[in-house]
Amino acid sequence: MITRRALIRALNTRKVSEWIVVERGQESAVADEARPLRRLDHGTRFTVVVHHDVTRGRGTAKVELASLHDEAIDVVDQAVNLAATAVGPSWHSTPPAAPAKVALLDKGLETADLAEVATKLLTSLSRPVGAAVTASIEVLRERVTVHASSGFHTGWLASSLRMSALVVVGTGSLEITREARRIEDLGLSPALADAARDLTSLAAAQAATPGLCAIVLRSDALLHGGSLGVWSVFADHASAEIERRGLTRYRLRSPIAPGVDQIAEPLTITSDGALDFATRSAPVGDEGDSVRRFALIERGISVGLGMSMREAARRGTDPNGGVRNLVVGAGTWDGALPARRSIDVRRLRSLSIDPYTGDASLELSLAVERDGSTERVITGGTLRLDLVGALARARRSSALLRRGAYVGPDAVLIEDAELLV
Repeated sequence: MITRRALIRALNTRKVSEWIVVERGQESAVADEARPLRRLDHGTRFTVVVHHDVTRGRGTAKVELASLHDEAIDVVDQAVNLAATAVGPSWHSTPPAAPAKVALLDKGLETADLAEVATKLLTSLSRPVGAAVTASIEVLRERVTVHASSGFHTGWLASSLRMSALVVVGTGSLEITREARRIEDLGLSPALADAARDLTSLAAAQAATPGLCAIVLRSDALLHGGSLGVWSVFADHASAEIERRGLTRYRLRSPIAPGVDQIAEPLTITSDGALDFATRSAPVGDEGDSVRRFALIERGISVGLGMSMREAARRGTDPNGGVRNLVVGAGTWDGALPARRSIDVRRLRSLSIDPYTGDASLELSLAVERDGSTERVITGGTLRLDLVGALARARRSSALLRRGAYVGPDAVLIEDAELLV
């Protein structure tokens, strides 16, 4: 069985230039209605990052493994060999900075029996009338320790919860997921109620018709896929490595789309990896880089990039832990719709985003179409959007939503779009 000390000894034996070892001691429990037995797991996982210097430059490799792996020296040799195949220009890590101060542990889970917690959460769910629900809940508690060749050493406790459920009403069904670090942030029962309501509406939905329209994206459409949803386009474009290669849509200190810095409510987005209890928060990253809060976009202008250790060294600046949780500035939109045709999107069937161009395809699952005094529930149809430009110009609600790795408006209005069928 591999231990952190064994990995460190092996790294020092092979005289690796720089290394980071992250150890995660994990306890988890799953309560699943589809499988009546509760499942308990204990284990340790490691992440090993190796920076290997050769005459041609420096190569980097990252290896993830469980403690059941046979020999630490084999893991280190594998990492060194991988690093040797990916050699680039030489660089040296900046001195370690203080870890971010961030709360990641639900105090109610610090010493609790996780199996009991998972079972209690599952049995206490409020089931919508007329809906059949099959749910599972996983509860995780972990102790993370980070050790680097520079002598940097830190650790912390964290918790996380994940709920998955299949909600069935009549012949329709929806799969929903929620992730959080605290029980109070999961919002299990409201998520089930919303799903049942939407399935009831879907049963009477009519086919969509093509044409120009205004589009409202509600919370479940905004965050389709259970993470950052449509906002992930900005995380993709804020990668310093991709920006260096000229593959992003916008450039530092320039508007992210033409004219978006001149509109009434320009877009502002911040990456905050030190946001208490957010799902992508951490004191330090897997490379030993201290996580920091930094602006990505200010009033429609690109002002920041996610900096890895390597990219920060090459640019002569400090690493920041990369793009993590997104905090999107609220707007003043009060929900009023334009007089012409509008489509209020409640759920998406799929979301596809090109990480380089920002072009996106949004397939509608459930929406409400309004045209004058006429209102009908529709399903089907596709929106093709330049997502960077569309979200930069969108009217943002004043009401804020916090879910997982996102804090921002709970709805946006895109005033010029075209629905295709």
